[in-house]
Amino acid sequence: MTEKARRCGIGYRAVLSLALHLFLLIGSAQAHTSSTGLALVATGGEELAYRLSLAPAEIGESAADIPQAAAGDAFAATRVGALLQTHVALAVNGQACRIRRTRLQASTLGDERVALLLDFRCPATPGRLQISDTLSTPFGEHYRTIASVIRPDGVREERVFDHAHPQATFDFGQAAPSGLTGFLRLGLEHILSGLDHLLFLAALLLGSRSLRSLLITVTAFTAAHSLSLAAATLGWVTVSGNWVEPAIAASIIWVALENLRCAPAPWHRHVLTFAFGLVHGLAFAEALTELHLSGWPLSRALLGFNLGVESGQALLVLLLAPTLAWLARRAAGPRVAQVLSAGIAGMGLVWLTQRLLLA
Repeated sequence: MTEKARRCGIGYRAVLSLALHLFLLIGSAQAHTSSTGLALVATGGEELAYRLSLAPAEIGESAADIPQAAAGDAFAATRVGALLQTHVALAVNGQACRIRRTRLQASTLGDERVALLLDFRCPATPGRLQISDTLSTPFGEHYRTIASVIRPDGVREERVFDHAHPQATFDFGQAAPSGLTGFLRLGLEHILSGLDHLLFLAALLLGSRSLRSLLITVTAFTAAHSLSLAAATLGWVTVSGNWVEPAIAASIIWVALENLRCAPAPWHRHVLTFAFGLVHGLAFAEALTELHLSGWPLSRALLGFNLGVESGQALLVLLLAPTLAWLARRAAGPRVAQVLSAGIAGMGLVWLTQRLLLA
């Protein structure tokens, strides 16, 4: 190894070694520790239609019956129907609605999502609708449902159901609340529970050589993922998650490996960050696209969700920046940054392998 190689990096061999150890230790780890179901509730007279779209692979073993049921397994369909009747309940004016029919549909977009369709018969026309969603009990505390309820006047109202908030009431005699807070919280939770996004940001921070460079890098990432988030949510761009998720893993590897080189040119890092930010924004949009929002509800959801993502991102920067600044002033700082970058690259390699070969 040349003197320059010894001075500039710990080498790619270390990355492969770390990747192997990470794969053996956490080969089944997921980049996101949360999973999201997207519900659409249409009210009309005494008939209510409830459509829940979710990705069983994100949830784990507790949702194993769902893809089997969607593929035509009658026994699995019976078990899924019983699960829904136990954990999803609607009531109108205090009187319970009855599930008339349960159906399952596989996604037509080539992804792994499955739609669970429930037709409810209610004893009266909705004036006050109560929804109980306790799916976080069988699916785990990491699960949440984003519900968009279409009121009789056509206005949409959104709620987030999770382990801490399993119930909600919709009073159709009053004006719909803004719902901005719920989407802000969702965006914050999405970024903070997405280990792949967090490690990408950490790799960017580790490679920043100055405060100015750090600010430009973070701004480039923010602008890029905000653009692609809006474009994908508005339907201007449609990209399969089967492409986006491996691309995110590849972006982590690329940025982390660049940190092992001798200070890549700042302009190169900024352009690359913007390009990869566009990819990460497409992943953020998956939490909103299937709600089929339009008009002001869509603008509200986009604003709240993006503010939540930016808040989580700012929190990470505020937490890491002082530590990295202190580390940069130490003699061992560059070496520590390279070791951390090698670990991040190894984790990215694990995810890339999972998403390409083990999905």
